[in-house]
Amino acid sequence: MQTKRKTQNIRSSLKTSTIEGSWWAVMYGSVETYFGAFFEFLKYSSYEISILSTLPIFIGSIFQNYTNIFFHLLRSRKLLLIILKLVQTILIPGIFYIGVKTDNFYIFLLFLCFYFIIAISQMSPWTSWMGYLVPSRVRGRYFGHRSQIVRIFMLISSLVAGTILNAYNDTNPILGFGILFGIGFLASIGSIVYLNQQYEPPYQTIDEKEGQINLNDKKFKSIKKFITYDSLSEFAFHISGPLMMVFWLREQNFDYIELAILINVSQFLGLFSLRYWGKKIDQLGTFTTIRGTSFCIGIFPMFWVCTYFLPEELKLPISLIIASLASLMFSGRALAMDNRLYEHMLGQNMIKLTSKRIFYRGMSIFFGGLLGGYLTKNELYILHKNFEYLTPILLVFIFSSIIRLLIWAYYLGSKNRTI
Repeated sequence: MQTKRKTQNIRSSLKTSTIEGSWWAVMYGSVETYFGAFFEFLKYSSYEISILSTLPIFIGSIFQNYTNIFFHLLRSRKLLLIILKLVQTILIPGIFYIGVKTDNFYIFLLFLCFYFIIAISQMSPWTSWMGYLVPSRVRGRYFGHRSQIVRIFMLISSLVAGTILNAYNDTNPILGFGILFGIGFLASIGSIVYLNQQYEPPYQTIDEKEGQINLNDKKFKSIKKFITYDSLSEFAFHISGPLMMVFWLREQNFDYIELAILINVSQFLGLFSLRYWGKKIDQLGTFTTIRGTSFCIGIFPMFWVCTYFLPEELKLPISLIIASLASLMFSGRALAMDNRLYEHMLGQNMIKLTSKRIFYRGMSIFFGGLLGGYLTKNELYILHKNFEYLTPILLVFIFSSIIRLLIWAYYLGSKNRTI
């Protein structure tokens, strides 16, 4: 059912959405960015950290498939998102408490799974909502602008969080993490306040049919190929991705302040490139952007291997350069992939199609992280006999790079191919 667009309400809502996203960014920058450091502080092994970093995402991607059912029951994206955000807000201090007060890995893992079920379930209704509000001709520019502002707040909050952790590292690290989770709790409340102020189109406005959709149907052929590529590439990324924090802290021996510098300073290039990427995506198209950035991302693990053999005084500055370039490529690719999804959905079935993407991505992230963690746990004995100067994590980085490039060659290696 088509209704007249309330242009003034939509414009105001898009500005409010940027403010809401900034509050969310403070929560993410002070809490989720340092989940890996929190796991390390709790003395979990690299294999356990891989599980903690990926299994909750996988579980969340499964349960978020039921989001469409709750949307049709509530008949409101706004109400659904507010309920989910309220639960997430309560869970933030809960994760800290459970992590500190219990030594039981499985209870902590269960709590994290519940957290990510709630967090990931917000993605589909939000994508559907924004897909209606943002005109297709300016999606690249709008999301580039919004992402840039949101990531500025994410960057600032993450830098502050790293400084806090470093300040309390030698005296009371538990208090340092407690402050971070407290900041995240308050920021999540701010996100809810501004989300409630946004304009929501009527329930019937966006075509969101009830029931299941089958990606094997001919009309979904293009989006099925897109989701397949997206999932396989996430599998390859997360073979090594969850191990980056372990690599920096254990093998490169960076302290918390160096870690904060590495995480946040490297984001500057990606951050201030977002408006550029937004304009380029509108000019060149999503596929060209995805093709170029994905190739670069494929070779970055090899660069991290090289940093391991650098003199100590060069490790941090060279790591900053590599992380900055990686941030640049990942920023452009993520923006292009999200816009590509909107192109495939054509304003229809957006919650269910986004849920499909999230489900297969989550499954791939889990199995990629599980494989990477398993390989480090078993130390790749066969390869280690021939490459004794490489640590298990470095061997996993090399393996991840090979898989990334093979997937790129199959799906994006020719200009005549598309996703």
